[in-house]
Amino acid sequence: MDETTTARLADVLNHIGSEQELTQYLDQPKVSDGFTSFAGYYQSLPEVKALDSAALITGSGIERSYFYQIMNGRKAHPGRDKILALCLTAHLDQNQTRRALELGGEAPLYARNRRDAIISFAIGQKLGVQDTNLLLDRFQEVPVY
Repeated sequence: MDETTTARLADVLNHIGSEQELTQYLDQPKVSDGFTSFAGYYQSLPEVKALDSAALITGSGIERSYFYQIMNGRKAHPGRDKILALCLTAHLDQNQTRRALELGGEAPLYARNRRDAIISFAIGQKLGVQDTNLLLDRFQEVPVY
């Protein structure tokens, strides 16, 4: 994985001494894992490769044709809940889920947000979508669709 952490980037940014250096910093890509899309990243993960498409469709609750639009890149930004549903189905960890959300153009899970905290807990417990939704319902939060 990429060693360019947020802390390292912040340190580099703090040592920029001119507008030209700032321009160079802003122009350089911050992602070096080679992935530019959610679908490419998601499909590359061993946890996802271990599952067939039918299991991913069933587990995520995503409609079949929409799932294939996501996977072939026609839906480059499927939405936060769809990405979360796919990550929960494959039992991805926090870092993998964060990266998937980032590549999908969505906000990462935020620990101070009640719903996000519950979803983060579910990820840590390796819960699927159905169990996550039951947990969200118990805490009177909106389910992952």
